[in-house]
Amino acid sequence: MNVVTLTGNLLAEWTFDIVSMLPGTTHRAESMSFQVGGKGVNVCRILGRLGTQSEAIGFAGGTLSRHCSEWLDGKGIRHVFFPLEDSVRPGVVIRETASEVPETTFLGKDAPVSKQSWSEACNHAKGCSANWMAICGSIPGWQADWKHTLEDLHESSTLLAVDSYGPPLQDLVEIPIDLVKINRKELDSLLPGKTELETIDLLRCAVGIFPVRNWIITDGPRPMVAYFQPSTLYTIKPASVTEVSAMGSGDTFLAALLSKWGPASNPEEALKFACACATGNAASPGIGDFPLPPLEAYYPDIRIMNH
Repeated sequence: MNVVTLTGNLLAEWTFDIVSMLPGTTHRAESMSFQVGGKGVNVCRILGRLGTQSEAIGFAGGTLSRHCSEWLDGKGIRHVFFPLEDSVRPGVVIRETASEVPETTFLGKDAPVSKQSWSEACNHAKGCSANWMAICGSIPGWQADWKHTLEDLHESSTLLAVDSYGPPLQDLVEIPIDLVKINRKELDSLLPGKTELETIDLLRCAVGIFPVRNWIITDGPRPMVAYFQPSTLYTIKPASVTEVSAMGSGDTFLAALLSKWGPASNPEEALKFACACATGNAASPGIGDFPLPPLEAYYPDIRIMNH
């Protein structure tokens, strides 16, 4: 299995641990750390943990580009960046060690991707002959006609997955995507006149409108729903655990699913594994720090529904 991810909005993120934060004063960190964020990067981190080959494709510019590349090299994450006119988006996370207040995050301004860089990134991904290409997160600067650069993927052996939102999601569901993984709020955005429906009924509507082949709709700790061709609907109830940090659980789910699912695979088994990994991640402090193996304690309750 080989997966390429395309992240449209990388994040150069510093985390500062301080005792407590008081407005209008100077704070000195007790400790600090750096990491590269972005959904596609997270997916590749977890794929590496699962023993699946991957490459993270992104857009970077400015002095932070080199810093991000060095961090990814240090983590053993294969990657390639395409030009960004502005700097990589910076971010700062403040954790208060003497407080029960949740961590506070500050995000820098988004940097728009150019049409040329988008086309070059997509062409590079197509040349990787991967099993899956996953479009992850937001894509600043997105233009509706960019979806056409992905329409010919169905002529190759590469499957296309989308875990995005906003304008990219609204445009990409108009082409025959192999998998869309979004949350209930994002599904509502695709069918704004039907938001009063139960999630499974809303998904039935989406299946009848859009040419997407397979869907997964998450809803926090509530049961997920999924549709897989030719006509199978699932409800997936995650195992009950004490949540430590839900950060990265959605990316963990996508990575685990792509690592197990191909044309000859059993989607139900892939769903069980992906949900177990995501639940294990939520019960662990960091992204991808869940125990491997075993995962049986985190296996969900999956039921087949009538379409």
